[in-house]
Amino acid sequence: MKNEKPGLIIKTLNKRRAVYQIIQEDIMRRIAGFLVLLLLVCSFAFARGSQDGNVLTYYGFSEWTASDPFVKAYQAAKAQFEAENPGYRIELQSDNWGDWEPKYKTMFASGNPADIFIVNNPDFPTFANSGNLLDLDRYVQRGFFDGYFPGVQAMYQWQGSNRAIAFTTDTRVLWYNKELFAQAGLPDRAPATWDELLSFARQIRERTGKYGFGMDLGLTEFPVQSLYCASGSSIIRVDNSGRITPNADTPEFRRFLQLLIDLKPTFQPDFATMNHHDVANMFAQGQYGIIIGNVLAETDIYSKNFWGQGLVPRMNTSVQNGSFGGGFGIAVSNRTKHPEQAVKFAQLLTSARYNGDLVSDSPATAAGAAATYGAPQYRMFAEQIQYARQPQPKTLYYSEIDRACYDTIVEVLVGGKSVDAAVTDLTNRINQIIR
Repeated sequence: MKNEKPGLIIKTLNKRRAVYQIIQEDIMRRIAGFLVLLLLVCSFAFARGSQDGNVLTYYGFSEWTASDPFVKAYQAAKAQFEAENPGYRIELQSDNWGDWEPKYKTMFASGNPADIFIVNNPDFPTFANSGNLLDLDRYVQRGFFDGYFPGVQAMYQWQGSNRAIAFTTDTRVLWYNKELFAQAGLPDRAPATWDELLSFARQIRERTGKYGFGMDLGLTEFPVQSLYCASGSSIIRVDNSGRITPNADTPEFRRFLQLLIDLKPTFQPDFATMNHHDVANMFAQGQYGIIIGNVLAETDIYSKNFWGQGLVPRMNTSVQNGSFGGGFGIAVSNRTKHPEQAVKFAQLLTSARYNGDLVSDSPATAAGAAATYGAPQYRMFAEQIQYARQPQPKTLYYSEIDRACYDTIVEVLVGGKSVDAAVTDLTNRINQIIR
């Protein structure tokens, strides 16, 4: 019989090869599918990682950033930014006021600052001098800062460039008691110049027995600096190289000191130990004819009918109006990995669209201030705030020079030092501070 096994073996092998081929093709398809899935997973992970790497942190204090009614506006600004800048996210961080100030300083000291943050104007020189703040002029369009009050925005300029955007500000106006003015035979208007201020205060003291002008030395800061800000002068000068020179020995500062000496007989006797809250409350009680103050929110003044307001009196009619202004700015860290986007968010926060809804203070723009001070009782603040400034340019020595001015005024009003001696001593002290 013929042997059939070799043919059977071949057929069997061919069948096995076909099965193996099918299995192999199935395995290859599975491998290919797995690789595609793996690629998709990796791509998603990469995209997610890239997105997380594009997080910009904003740091402020919780009273605004995380509290009603402001939190909704912060969330809206965040949503708008993220919609207009795909792939970038904003993380809003905050602490309450008591923790915020020391913490944001520590963040810089540790080398881990937020990308965008609120900066308190007294702290600005230290941050700017340390090279921590981005030069914003390189990232904003020409003319961007024209919409901000010049005296307020000047607080955030360093070596000729803008290192923060003015976010909020405040100012002081003159308050006067209409009833005491009438009793003293004075016109129903605020004094416009230093000479009128002195004359009105004297007449109130002499004719009504009330105090003519509200003065306080209870806080160790430049007293009634709003008056000096209406002189057109500055206590120091800073040139383009950053060189500082004292500017106390001037007609403006000498006249300012003499004005305070002449006003002293109209002060409340305890003026040296009083603070501005004391003065505000005494004015609301009808004890003063004239004070310079803020909105007097700590008093019940708006339930009274005797008050009037005016601009802070100027040294004379030839100088520009002026008053003290403070506030906060929005700065960008120079360590941010995304400077263009960080600046865009800073601009959005300070824009007319959001600024007024993000803060309880007045925005630092004319449009924002008009909205904030829209009520009749705040009308004078809306007018005065455009002239807000500070009595010296921002430098590393701001606080020390401010304290030196305070000490000088105390020495004059309490210690009886002459104007000549006070000016000489202050000039020498400023020179010692800036060495």
